Amino acid sequence: MPRKLNLPQRPSCPYCHHPKVYVNSRYFRRAPDGSLTQVFSFICPNCKRTFSFPKASRSPKPNKLFNFSYPRCPHCNTTMEIYKIRSSFVRFRCRKCKYKSNVYLLKNSSPQTNPLPFSPNYPLFICLLAFILFFSNLSFRQIRNVLSLNGYSPSVSTIYRWIKALSSAIKFTPIHFEVLCVDEKFEKLASKGKTDTVYVFLAVSLDNYLIANFRVSLNRDTLQAIKLIFPCQPKLVLSDGLTSYAQACEYLNISHKTISSRVNQAVESRNSLLAMFTQIRRGFKKLSNVIEYIKAFVVLHNIKRELRMQEPGDWVKIQRPLVEYLVNHFEELFAFG
Repeated sequence: MPRKLNLPQRPSCPYCHHPKVYVNSRYFRRAPDGSLTQVFSFICPNCKRTFSFPKASRSPKPNKLFNFSYPRCPHCNTTMEIYKIRSSFVRFRCRKCKYKSNVYLLKNSSPQTNPLPFSPNYPLFICLLAFILFFSNLSFRQIRNVLSLNGYSPSVSTIYRWIKALSSAIKFTPIHFEVLCVDEKFEKLASKGKTDTVYVFLAVSLDNYLIANFRVSLNRDTLQAIKLIFPCQPKLVLSDGLTSYAQACEYLNISHKTISSRVNQAVESRNSLLAMFTQIRRGFKKLSNVIEYIKAFVVLHNIKRELRMQEPGDWVKIQRPLVEYLVNHFEELFAFG
């Protein structure tokens, strides 16, 4: 028989609200902080149901690792669970049928590098002039000869440190366009006695030929195409026969059209300009250098295009306005603390 016990706070039955209940058993429950709490199990003489008092406080559900909605299995419509987490995607798996699917982790920003220290002993416009001449396909010795005409004679190593620091600190933000032309080209990366292939992806606007976004990677796959297109948020993407762009547009729900390379001049001409720059450089030795130089090349190209649209004419006419623009907007363009 259940024993009756006098408690200062005797609960009533939560089911039938009977005022008199009896203790069925007692035990101790460990709280999340490690302390022990005595718990009574009661039985109601009216409805014969049992319940515990005090009730255990439910631990809050763990927060989701990602704020997006988890996918559902296309076969059994069950919410899938996280199976593996990688730097660029999350792999989900269905608990019932073991179906697996990937969800890519996308960002609206482009890859940024840590700026190097920059404290030149020469005027700022001289450093920026050397920076512009470097991305105008001049070698370091040719840049030194040009600067010597202005009364300054920095060493080749000093010019290299300027360009390296400015390239690492220059800012780039992807630009939104409705129609994009995308393409890729490869560069040779020679380091530690072996040669690798680096792919440079470019997304160019069809209207004004501005470079909307870029990617530098050792792989030429769908993930890189998605990361190239997603920050620009276009409505139509034009590309050549590479299937990665079509798969990326299908994943992002964006219209895609395949055109020939002869028609895709918006991005092919930008690839030609980039090839002229990399040919003077005789290849690269570090992947980080490729990212920094391509980023600086893209930013300077867009500034030149905007200045040329304001003042149509020869490229030579915008060299002085380009230096003045970099000097006047130095803090906006470069991320030096």
